[in-house]
Amino acid sequence: MGKVVQLRPLVLGYARLAPFASHGQHTTVQTQLAAYANRTGLQLGTVYFECTGSLPLFEHADQAPAYMSLLAGLRGSQAVGVVVPSLDAFRDEQDKCVSELEGDLGVVVHAVDAEDVNDPRD
Repeated sequence: MGKVVQLRPLVLGYARLAPFASHGQHTTVQTQLAAYANRTGLQLGTVYFECTGSLPLFEHADQAPAYMSLLAGLRGSQAVGVVVPSLDAFRDEQDKCVSELEGDLGVVVHAVDAEDVNDPRD
């Protein structure tokens, strides 16, 4: 008989970086989110990066296009959560975003820099 593979629950990532963040900065954040997911028994899927800045090139009618893509990704997948480096990823919209994610979509928001009350090791 073959080995039984236990799949870990899927989470998607979300982070904000400066408009001209290097590939190394993207990789560092992705590694940080993946390490957190792995430690807590989760599997990291796509990480959505919001590029923020004041240059006209980075201003959009929709001020958070990566966040909108994250929402679409959550709706189109079996993801059970979102992992962020910190709740600061949501900027001034922290309460609104967490409410939308946890209340409306029913996913758990995990912040790497905070002690996770949903930590499965407890």
